[in-house]
Amino acid sequence: MFWEWRETKHPSFSGVLVGAVAGLATITPASGYVEPIAALAIGATACYYAKYVQRWLKIDDTLEVWRAHGVGGLTGALLIGVLASPHINQVSASLQQFGVQLLAVAVVGTYAAFITLVILTGLDHFGTLRVPEEIQEEGLDTMLGERAFNLWNMDRTLPK
Repeated sequence: MFWEWRETKHPSFSGVLVGAVAGLATITPASGYVEPIAALAIGATACYYAKYVQRWLKIDDTLEVWRAHGVGGLTGALLIGVLASPHINQVSASLQQFGVQLLAVAVVGTYAAFITLVILTGLDHFGTLRVPEEIQEEGLDTMLGERAFNLWNMDRTLPK
């Protein structure tokens, strides 16, 4: 919420909810390995990168799933190797532990990308991957008589 307020001067309820989910997704991998102050550092690091990754990669992610879960989970998992405390668990921060975390992130990321590609290829084959352009422009929720997440553009700076 504070980051959104700083960037747009208009914090939103959905921003608070996404931030809460992102915080949980970020600290979950590291929760059994780091001290509370390290958890704050992990959250701040993930927040910084999550804010800009959507622009860097030009991802169409209206629900901010990649920013909340992808960037947060990646950050939380990698920073175990940097911030793990032997007082919490038997794992401690080291270059070797960072390498283990990096390998685990690479394996899980590759697996997830492959399975996602299989699913998306199947959906594309049946023609159900994208909605028609006119429905997308109007907003997907309008088909249900509602309007939820399609209130702002990707930068959340201007109302539509």
